[in-house]
Amino acid sequence: MLREALGTPGPALADVVTDPNALSVPSHFTFGQVKGFALAAGKTVLAGGVGSMLDLARSNLRNIPRP
Repeated sequence: MLREALGTPGPALADVVTDPNALSVPSHFTFGQVKGFALAAGKTVLAGGVGSMLDLARSNLRNIPRP
């Protein structure tokens, strides 16, 4: 479907389903970015969002390449 939409001349509409918990991870990151993520994750957990952090971890751990 996506190949067909991209191969069509002119505008096209493609319905794409994505994971809302997927993180956008840059190839390099700074200490400030790591600190900010850890702070946000800690606040989420302390506010009772342990389940949402587990969902975030599950959905992103499956994208780590295994040897």
